[in-house]
Amino acid sequence: LTHRKDVQISGLSGGQQKRVSIGVELLTKPGLFFLDEPTSGLDPGTETALMQLMRRLADQGRTIVLITHATKNVMLADKVVFLARGGYMAWFGPPDEALRYFDQYRSERDRRANEMEFDQIYAILDDPAKGSAADWAKRFQGHLAYQKYIAAPLQSRGQKLGGTATAANVRRPASRRQISSLRQLLVLSARNIKILTRDRFSLILMLAAAPLVGMLDVVIALLLGREPFSPTEGSIANVIITLFLLAIYAIMVGALGQMREIVKEQDIYKRERLVNLKIIPYVLSKVWVAALLALYQAGAYIIVRYVAFKMPGGFVEFGLLYITLALATMAGMMLGLFASALAPNGNSAPMIVIMFVLPQIVLGGALLPMPGAGQLVSALFSSRWAFESFMAISGVGSDVAGDACWALPPEQRATLSLDYRNANCKCMGVNLFNSSSCQFPAAQTNYDPTIDQTPPVAPDPIGDPPPKPDLPPQPPEPVNPDSVAIANYFQEFKVWKAEAESIQAGYEARLAAYQAQAAIYQTEVVAYQQELAEYQIPRNAAIGKSEGLVKKIQEDMGWTFVDKHDLFAYALKVGGAWAAQFIIIGLLFVGIVILQKRKDAA
Repeated sequence: LTHRKDVQISGLSGGQQKRVSIGVELLTKPGLFFLDEPTSGLDPGTETALMQLMRRLADQGRTIVLITHATKNVMLADKVVFLARGGYMAWFGPPDEALRYFDQYRSERDRRANEMEFDQIYAILDDPAKGSAADWAKRFQGHLAYQKYIAAPLQSRGQKLGGTATAANVRRPASRRQISSLRQLLVLSARNIKILTRDRFSLILMLAAAPLVGMLDVVIALLLGREPFSPTEGSIANVIITLFLLAIYAIMVGALGQMREIVKEQDIYKRERLVNLKIIPYVLSKVWVAALLALYQAGAYIIVRYVAFKMPGGFVEFGLLYITLALATMAGMMLGLFASALAPNGNSAPMIVIMFVLPQIVLGGALLPMPGAGQLVSALFSSRWAFESFMAISGVGSDVAGDACWALPPEQRATLSLDYRNANCKCMGVNLFNSSSCQFPAAQTNYDPTIDQTPPVAPDPIGDPPPKPDLPPQPPEPVNPDSVAIANYFQEFKVWKAEAESIQAGYEARLAAYQAQAAIYQTEVVAYQQELAEYQIPRNAAIGKSEGLVKKIQEDMGWTFVDKHDLFAYALKVGGAWAAQFIIIGLLFVGIVILQKRKDAA
């Protein structure tokens, strides 16, 4: 079949497919073949060629047992067995002796008409006039052929088994040439690539899956907007769901793409294991091809993501997101390979993958808050680590994580005054609306113009009312009421009265002026209080809503926040998530190896 080596099995003729099947069995160098009607459906020429191939294999020392109803080439066999109905043995021995044995049961007329052929034996055995199936078995047991070809060999075998085995009687298994693990890896990898490239439809579908699924980002961007990270027009809920969907894309497509890679070769794997196939090279040949596809798919996802959405950061963030996506995709592919190794057949593989992927969605940390012990549960799933990396790299909560005020206990945080928050907190108070201080999606959607306005100025106080004046003392009455004294007294009294009246009039004038000023001040105070209310109410409401939004997200998703300005904490966060992905990939690899090893005992 060398001239047909580049043709797929489905493109071979019936006889060629039969020979390929035999060739597959020959890979393990078996000493015994059982074949059930190997020549059925073949043309006479192909049937003869196949039977001659069986003869050559038998001449090489192999035992070949085959069932056939085509008797043209029966003479190539060493022995033939004819079974009557019910499984009764009617003959066992050389084919030429079988013809002579059954020829005696033909009539003289039949012998003169034609030579005995194998086809006529069927009619003889089915003729009730010549006896039942049990009768044929008894006849054969009384024939010399039974003693020669069955009884005597069985007796001889029993004596050999009962005796002491000698070195000459012990058949040592033929030693097989060992092939290095690297050589096996190269051969298996070449075979995987050739299979992949020859199935063009599957290859195109596998390559198109990532960009097509990634195009869902374009649809989402058209529905929700291109700037979910924007403090003024974005939405933190949209940020969370779109980043989590990116992780699910990678894991699900990766798992579904690899779910049949091992189970579809189950029979081939078992045969090759009987020869000298090693498990590690076999699994690695699947893993490294999956890794190449993961790199490609991650690139497709990230490019479509940057086209669909306005992503924060620059080339560094692009590279970090790509690495995270590649790890998530690889984890998904390892999950698919694990399901493929676990599946007993190809039909059950999709359901196993679904059982593995659903927890990735539900317990990944985005749909449901994962406080406390919940994070320990979510740590088992690759989607959680991919989502955490996406949140950290995109810097969604970077400024919040870097604000010492948000690190305070809730009880202490509630006691902070607005003036303190404005002066000391990066992402509290009016600083929430300052893009240079705090970048948090949707934090500025509650913006009110009063945020940037100066507060109204209180009117200057008018001071205390004028004090009552101290009047000069009244002149004393004269002791000697003579005319001169009285005249002087009246003169002094007149002067005193004029002075007192002048002082009182000045006081009353100042009091009237003060009262007029007080009336004006009262009007200004009322106006000031009105302006202050119009300033503080919408301002405080805007600040309260934005702080409430940040508080809610910080409580639910704070475990994904990290201050990107703290390079050590940032590297620890992202690097830790990547390390967790590698651990998951490694555990799945070990699980695949164990599952493949268990198949040796099956």
